[in-house]
Amino acid sequence: MSTAHPGPPVWLLDIDGVVNALAMGRPDAWPADAWVQRVVCAEVPSQGLVNLPIMAARPVLEFIAAVHEERRAEIRWHSTWRAAAVTGLAPALGLPPIPISIAPEWASPVPLWWKIPAARRVAESGRRLLWTDDQLELFRGDPRNAAELAALDTRAGTLLLCPDPDPGLTPADLDRIAAFLQL
Repeated sequence: MSTAHPGPPVWLLDIDGVVNALAMGRPDAWPADAWVQRVVCAEVPSQGLVNLPIMAARPVLEFIAAVHEERRAEIRWHSTWRAAAVTGLAPALGLPPIPISIAPEWASPVPLWWKIPAARRVAESGRRLLWTDDQLELFRGDPRNAAELAALDTRAGTLLLCPDPDPGLTPADLDRIAAFLQL
């Protein structure tokens, strides 16, 4: 951690494919009774209010809540859910109030993936960066984004974690995150 910018790591947390498992059934990453299912009404740009099915593993929700409450990381939603993460998703899943990442690039189409500049700003601030997003591998393969992501990947004090979107975060992923947060 930089002494110029003390504070806990910043965790940029995506939702779909990370917290919200995208598998149609209950993936075996967690026991069947560990899954929580909800329907969240959220405002989706160009679609209006939409009911979205959510399936999340209780241990993942408990881990996120504990990291937040223990201030082991400053968690920020880094998702296309934007405000709906705060107003719909978090309350439906019993998660604490987590702010949205500062990402003005979300609203303006540019060749660079809109999530990268926010991650770069965290890293350049001297804070340690944890970024969990199921689309990291997809964008690593895009020549317009590959160099930026490679620079973040090799930066000291940074962990970019791309979970399998079917189960979302798994026990092994939570172990990696916990180890990173211990540093």
